[in-house]
Amino acid sequence: MIAIPIETLDANPMSTKLFGNAKYFALYDTRTGRNTFIPNDGCGNGTQTAAFLLNEGATSALYGFLGEGPFHAMIRGGMEVFWLGEETMNLKDAIRCALEQRLVRVTPENAELYLNPGEGISRCGCGCTHE
Repeated sequence: MIAIPIETLDANPMSTKLFGNAKYFALYDTRTGRNTFIPNDGCGNGTQTAAFLLNEGATSALYGFLGEGPFHAMIRGGMEVFWLGEETMNLKDAIRCALEQRLVRVTPENAELYLNPGEGISRCGCGCTHE
């Protein structure tokens, strides 16, 4: 199952830039080709978001901006992690890129090139009260 952070639950969802601050995740089941949309129970904390996704059964995750803590939590949990790039992307396009293996797989060996927590990119939009 592929976890993709998204901004809204509208008819044409877009990926969101900040992984841990995503309001929702689309969980794409590669066996059935269907999405399930869930609120991010770890919103505001990337490491808690990573643990939440592992608990939900995600086997891989896509991201735009991600810090070391959540990255290593997902890797330790057996997930594969892929960089979407720094711009948002239509959910259907993100899934297609993942399935066609056109995304960079981020590993401990190349993480230094692709990890960026995105500080200063935007304020959290999840509705929580953290600063």
